[in-house]
Amino acid sequence: MMMNNKLLLLVIALLCIASNSIVESFSFKVSAKVEECIYEEIGVDLSFTAMFQVIQGGFNDIDFTIISPDKRIVYQGQRESEGTKTLRSSFAGVYSFCFSNKMSSLTDKTVSFILSVGESSPIREIAKKKDLTPIERSIMTLSDGVIAVKNEQNYFKMREAAHRNTAESTNSRVLWWSVFEAFVLVALSIWQIYYLRRFFEVKRAV
Repeated sequence: MMMNNKLLLLVIALLCIASNSIVESFSFKVSAKVEECIYEEIGVDLSFTAMFQVIQGGFNDIDFTIISPDKRIVYQGQRESEGTKTLRSSFAGVYSFCFSNKMSSLTDKTVSFILSVGESSPIREIAKKKDLTPIERSIMTLSDGVIAVKNEQNYFKMREAAHRNTAESTNSRVLWWSVFEAFVLVALSIWQIYYLRRFFEVKRAV
């Protein structure tokens, strides 16, 4: 009975930890020849996931860099359209997530960015000090799975926003093209009427 209560409390605690991870999501514009950085203070030995997607501008590509508090480049990617990077902090401090559009001379880029930071778990600290039963280890694995599913949900939300932006842009272009076609057809019809009237007037005069 005591064992079942212990497992129940462990499940509740781990699910609470999974649901209390810090998630920040926003979109911003990176001007041409400019680098924009987002700063987040992260504790030591915490797992964090950075997800981004270029939703508008040029070829939808950008340079992405993650810099640790000791000014060390943790990750660097060039001309990426989207990405998901899951890392664990080695130092406590301010991490920099930089998006560089310096390769573009004219085009601005719009970036959607999601940062998920896991909170420290006292249960994991206990787990480091003593052995856990196989069931308890399975529950901890389940907790990691819940966090991973949450990250995937956030990523798909970001992708959905990007696809919606693309669809709206395409619909706008189709609308303006239709208006242009209608204008050309009306102008051509007016010109044909005018030309035929002039043609018959010349015939009548002759």
